[in-house]
Amino acid sequence: MDHAIYPFYKANIHEKRMAAYVVRAVPLILFVTTIGLLVLGVFQYTVILLWVTAILNVAMWLWIVSTACAGIWGSWAVQNMMQNLEGSDNKSNVEGASSSPESQDEVRHIIVIPNYKEDEAMLDETLQSLSEAKGSSRFFVVLGMEARESEAREKAERLKEKHASSFAKLTATFHPTMLEEVHADGSRNPEVPGKASNCKFAVAQAFKDVSMDADFALESSVLTVADADVFLHPHYFDYISKEFASLREAGDDQHKWTLWQSPQLSWRNFYDCPVVSRTWGYISSMWEFGGVSELSLGGHHMVFSAYSLPLQLAEAAQCWDGDIIAEDHHSYMKSFYYGAYMSKKVKSEEKTSATGWQSVKSPVLVHPVMLPAKSTSVNSADGYWATWQERWSQATRHTQGVAEISYALLATWDLLCTLSLQDFSFSFILKLIKVVMKPMMMHVTSTLQAIALATLTLYWLFSGRQVPMCPNTLSVLDPGQEGQFLLCGLAGAWVLTWPVVIPFCLIMFANYRFLKVAFVDPGLKDKKGSLWHAADSGTKPWCGSVHFAIVAMIVVDIALFLGPIMAVYGALAEIIAYWNVCFRGNVFTYVTASKSLAGKSEYGSMDTAKEPPALGAEIGIAEKA
Repeated sequence: MDHAIYPFYKANIHEKRMAAYVVRAVPLILFVTTIGLLVLGVFQYTVILLWVTAILNVAMWLWIVSTACAGIWGSWAVQNMMQNLEGSDNKSNVEGASSSPESQDEVRHIIVIPNYKEDEAMLDETLQSLSEAKGSSRFFVVLGMEARESEAREKAERLKEKHASSFAKLTATFHPTMLEEVHADGSRNPEVPGKASNCKFAVAQAFKDVSMDADFALESSVLTVADADVFLHPHYFDYISKEFASLREAGDDQHKWTLWQSPQLSWRNFYDCPVVSRTWGYISSMWEFGGVSELSLGGHHMVFSAYSLPLQLAEAAQCWDGDIIAEDHHSYMKSFYYGAYMSKKVKSEEKTSATGWQSVKSPVLVHPVMLPAKSTSVNSADGYWATWQERWSQATRHTQGVAEISYALLATWDLLCTLSLQDFSFSFILKLIKVVMKPMMMHVTSTLQAIALATLTLYWLFSGRQVPMCPNTLSVLDPGQEGQFLLCGLAGAWVLTWPVVIPFCLIMFANYRFLKVAFVDPGLKDKKGSLWHAADSGTKPWCGSVHFAIVAMIVVDIALFLGPIMAVYGALAEIIAYWNVCFRGNVFTYVTASKSLAGKSEYGSMDTAKEPPALGAEIGIAEKA
């Protein structure tokens, strides 16, 4: 008898079942539990305060230091790759001519750009940047518009009229309102306006178009999803084409299960955006650049903002649900669990009495493309303080990604209820742990560590600059420490050097390297007018040096402002997200975030490329009453 396998990858935290309610509460439960332990440690058992702080300190220190070091290493890998690629091709990439022969085996690229009320000049600029990519004449570009934007159709027509000749196809989709997401348990929710629901609709339409177009072969089509302000490197698509073809030739079908991610840096407007935006950029750049770099070293990372995957995988896994917020992380996770589901399905069909059950795995992998993508940070055209308000709206949207912890837990629970014990291998269990722990570290551990270290610091101050149970001086030679030396040291009871100063210094150096390698150096070397190269961060020289200006801004920003700003825009925003996910799930109101380039008509130190003002560059889909 054929037993259907439960599609655990289709789990949704809005389902009407107890498991869904429980996993939604997990982040809030972890937060409340930690706060309770800290309070108990302050007023009753100091050792609890020390243990909680020490554990969180060690976890965050290892993560930050390893990620920053990987990013620093990756900056040299990026430098070498760009030199090799651009040195081997002296022809201008601006024309975007393709030298590949037309055939069913040729890798074709479908690029979807979700957007809502984006500045037309900014979209024009993004399409111009795409047209400069190698092989762009063979691209199928889709503008994912929103039907409720009154000027969407006129805007799309003007952009198509201007840029259609640069690509094989340039179309627009118009995501309708009042759609619903139907869950595996039969329940349904209204779609949450945002990038995820827009992507879901646009990709489905693109898949239909490709399926009916004789010039495209589904098995050779690669989908790229990118925010509307992202400049991808001119060689990005060509690199993926070659790797896709190489994986296909290897004959193990890995090309069907591979996602691609380049390190993304939001520094196109580094010099002009306020400190509240730059501080977030330092953290985001380190996570993304370091995370992508770790992939080359055997690490684990999820896709973010602008990424690529096989079109058939996107369609089969239904990567985007209409009622989620963090579409990028969700698309990776859903692909991962879909891979495990298909592995189980294949193993079930191939089961024989001779071999029995073989272990299940997920063949989904993320491959790094060490060619940085460039985007912009929040910078409101309405003024300096308006940026602080819009950055708060962006922060609350980003922290809503904590819901992906709940999705991962729910999908894992359903997976555990579906698979048998014989299906598991050590490597698969380890991968499951990584999938769950990555968003846990980003959204929960980081917040709890900051709160614990702040609590211990205040406790130390109000206790006369001394923590009971801990010696007053740092000495490893005194045998009378009663075993508390290591615990007090890991908790940071004496000095904040190891839990704070060392990570901060690494973050500073890493971000300098990112800006130098991805922005300053390409802007100085390129004379051909590529928008990607011309986007050099716009930094003005201080004391005659752009490098000095960048270093000075980074040091001041991180040393003086990173902690206080992230306490509000990081920790507080996360706590609000814990509450919202627990009681409302992904029900959330988007607010647009402006990303102005300060209205400059020129951009780039060489003044070889123009960048018009970019407003609302991140998709922020909300109807304002």
